[in-house]
Amino acid sequence: MKKVGSYKILLILSILFFSFRPLPADDREYLSSTEITGISAGSIALGAAGLWALDFDSTRRPVISGPAPWEESIQRFLGGRYYPGKTNWLDHSFGSSITPILMGGLLLGADISWPRYDRAKDVWQDMFLYGAGLLATKGVTGITKGFFARPRPMVALEPELYNRNKNNDYAQDRASFFSGHTSSAFFSTAFLNMRIRQIMRQEMTYNDYKDWRWLPPTILFGWASYVGYTRIDAYKHYITDVVFGALAGWVMAELFYHFGDNIEKPRDSSSRGKVLFKIGFSF
Repeated sequence: MKKVGSYKILLILSILFFSFRPLPADDREYLSSTEITGISAGSIALGAAGLWALDFDSTRRPVISGPAPWEESIQRFLGGRYYPGKTNWLDHSFGSSITPILMGGLLLGADISWPRYDRAKDVWQDMFLYGAGLLATKGVTGITKGFFARPRPMVALEPELYNRNKNNDYAQDRASFFSGHTSSAFFSTAFLNMRIRQIMRQEMTYNDYKDWRWLPPTILFGWASYVGYTRIDAYKHYITDVVFGALAGWVMAELFYHFGDNIEKPRDSSSRGKVLFKIGFSF
């Protein structure tokens, strides 16, 4: 996780927080001012803790020092040959930011185009929870990276080639577990997936929804999985870093999306419909 990207997210969240219009106390469908304040404070605290954890002590002994034999085999197979400076187009801060920005734009578009009476309130609440959840996900990722201090594959598997690069950032290169690119990608795609599927359930017939419900998660989680693969390809993360990053992002999306799920009013109130809505990762 890059500091610059984290501060940008903090700034975005602050803008969302101060522009979030308070709702009447009797409108109990939406987050109250107390809930907004609590969620904001928790997310900002997690984000700050993540930044602190990454800088805590770059010289201490890592909790996870290297890969298991099977991890190394998978790394060699998926990542190919390593060479100094190996990278790809989704590496660095661009790759970490592009998916949350893109999915945030799609979420905004989906909310604006959703024909609901209180559409403006839905837009602001969704964007607030999306920004707060993204910051919290970054914070949890930073705390985990700082605690485990796991050397990246390029450090552990190719130390001689790694040391040829004079521009190495050793503190960042001890932040392998778990992948911040992947956790951010899975948070943003999972959050958007739940919103799109809810809109589909309300605006489509049951048969049409049944026929097309597989499409959004296939595209969205397919992209997020590709982001995870690029981290292995760049020798920045092992397969376990990517898997745990994906799980963390998905769990955080479920948590923050359902902070506001009481605004949902599905047409089909059957138990089958409720299960489909609650399990956002299902197809």
